[in-house]
Amino acid sequence: MIEGYLRHGDEVILIGLDGSPSTGVRFTSSKPDWGGRPNRPQDDWEIVPRRGVWIEELEAELAQRGLPPVPATGWALDMGRFDEAGSRRDLEQFLDSRDSASGARGEDLDTP
Repeated sequence: MIEGYLRHGDEVILIGLDGSPSTGVRFTSSKPDWGGRPNRPQDDWEIVPRRGVWIEELEAELAQRGLPPVPATGWALDMGRFDEAGSRRDLEQFLDSRDSASGARGEDLDTP
């Protein structure tokens, strides 16, 4: 589905869940003996600056298909102590930067 949108020239962005071992974009959770099982003890893992497994695989698949990288950011929902205001601010800045980049290229964001 992403491939179709990209090949059609549509803008695609990815918003993952930072801290998630699967969908983390800026951060993922890690613990060597955990192995990703869903029964991890609460707050018993380390947050590391890395992509989650699913995000890594998605990006690798897009690259293998010759598609450009998709701009991505993470919503820090899975990072233990969730800061909704800070996460909302980060997301708004990311989206605003996308709007600015599109406007600089002369694209009309209101056109379907």
